[in-house]
This record gives sequence, structure tokens and C-alpha cells, in this order.
Amino acid sequence: MSTAANDASRVTELDRNVLLERLRDLGPLIDPIQGWLDPNAGGVLYQLARLRAPVPTVVELGSWKGRSTAWLGMGLLDRGEGRVVAVDTWAGTSNEPGHAAMLANYAQDQLFDEFRANMARLGLERRVEPWRMTTLEAARRWSMGDPIGVLHIDAAHDYDSVRQDFEFWSPFVAKGGFVVLDDVPTWPGPSQLVTELPRWFSHFGTSPNQWVVVRV
Repeated sequence: MSTAANDASRVTELDRNVLLERLRDLGPLIDPIQGWLDPNAGGVLYQLARLRAPVPTVVELGSWKGRSTAWLGMGLLDRGEGRVVAVDTWAGTSNEPGHAAMLANYAQDQLFDEFRANMARLGLERRVEPWRMTTLEAARRWSMGDPIGVLHIDAAHDYDSVRQDFEFWSPFVAKGGFVVLDDVPTWPGPSQLVTELPRWFSHFGTSPNQWVVVRV
């Protein structure tokens, strides 16, 4: 069966009411994780991972305490296959003053420990694989033979960093795979980038503060 047919099959076989009920159940489980992701945007990440991704490999650039990671991981958990590779230094972003303020009283590994504890609480240890490094270091380790079904870009938000993340990681996205750029339109960096994407990425949709494209 073709990728498109598989995609359609997964979508039609899952009753919409069952999907909505699952999303309602997940909300109270994930909401306690501190973060800035709107629950409706989380639901979009869940559906991309569970129903739309042509391959069950998800990469998230920038995970913080795991709010968005949890939605992606739950999507793969319910899909019954795949992994989320969560890439973060878990040291905050140096050019975002808000991070420094929030982490002022944190011990060296405390943010990472909170992330791992959140994944453990949700039973996602086997679905989520943390890579504690920069996004560039992780890209250099990634294999071209390991295509990505969903790429969630939510690390440093300045234009140069977002563009670098897209340029280094988007070649790994499978045909029919998705790139989600977070904080569009609230941050100038990713908001500018979405106006410059190459023609082989087509706009798929928007969700609260997110821009979603598909590789065509």
C-alpha cells in the first residue's frame, strides 16, 4: 500500500469521536508540565505523530520540560511504534533572558531531571530518546538513512538559529513528512523563515502559534 493510502487508512479507521475523547483525556495529564504550548497546538502535534507522519520517527529541537514532547510521544505511543528524539542542552537558551531568570536557582541538571521525570510519569521513557547536545551537534550525528516523519523546530528563536536548524535538519524529512515551526507569528525569527521556505515544502496548516509545512 502506498504512503498516501496508509495515511488515509489511519485517518479513516480512527473514529473522530474516539480521537476527540483521547485528546480530552490527554490534556489534564500533560497540562501540568510547565511550558508555553497551547493544548490545541499539542493536539495537532499528537495527530501528526499518530496519524499523518509517513514514518514513525519524530525529532524535536528544543524540549524544555517536555510539554510538546509529551504530545508527540503520546501520538507515537498510541500509534504503537516509533520514537521521539528530543534534542536540547537542557541549559536554557543563552539569548533568551526569560530562560536565565527561570533557571537562576536551578541546579546543574535540574531542568533535565524534570524533563525525564515528566516523561516517566507519562510512561514515555521507551518512546522518548533525549539527546543532550546542541541541535547542530545532533544534526551531524543523524543518518541520512533514518528519515524523519515529523520535525518540530522550537529551539533558539532568533532568525539565524532557526534558519540553521531548518537547513541542517529539513533534508532528513521524508517525502510526505512534516515540519512544524513553533512561535509563528509571535517571534520574528521563525515568522520570517516561513516566508522563505523552498518550494518543495508546502504549507499544510496552522495551529495556535505554529506553522506546519509538508514535504511534497
